[in-house]
Amino acid sequence: MDFCQTCTEKVRPFRARDLSELDACFCAGEYSGWLREAIIGFKNGDPRYFELLSSLLHKTLKKFEIEEYWTLIPIPSSHQKIKERGFDSISRLCEGINRQGSSLKLDTSNLYLRKTVIDQVGLSAVQRQENLNGAFGVRRTMFGKAIIVDDVVTTGATLNSAARALKYAGVQPVIAVTLCGSPKTR
Repeated sequence: MDFCQTCTEKVRPFRARDLSELDACFCAGEYSGWLREAIIGFKNGDPRYFELLSSLLHKTLKKFEIEEYWTLIPIPSSHQKIKERGFDSISRLCEGINRQGSSLKLDTSNLYLRKTVIDQVGLSAVQRQENLNGAFGVRRTMFGKAIIVDDVVTTGATLNSAARALKYAGVQPVIAVTLCGSPKTR
């Protein structure tokens, strides 16, 4: 599926609702229309959407002037998901951000899944929180500013759990950037 330039220019990055463990969360767009289709395609293993989606994340970081002295940290995928897709989708998006001239550092090996989690689709907010409680670990101490990267933020359970692990390892501040989410309400 190809997307015209007019369609991609209509995607407007925004600040998402506040999450308890993050200093801020930014989204490339809302989870609907062609962007939703592209994310689902990419998550189902179609690499054709890689360039488009990584450029939307890069555009979002630029809009909010998050371009230097930060470390990109992808939400880790399970070994099963990597095997199904044939690639680690979020790590690949982070690599794409860096290929677009970003001066951000990339750390794809420090944050890891400490336990098996089930797919979040269809889970309630409470179930998501329970599923991800203590799910992430950090392999080594880390200092400085970090950007957690994920595809979609719904309840924020994944991002909050990852941010807790990073803060415990010494990271401050921790923000997130995702492809889609819900805008911050006033």
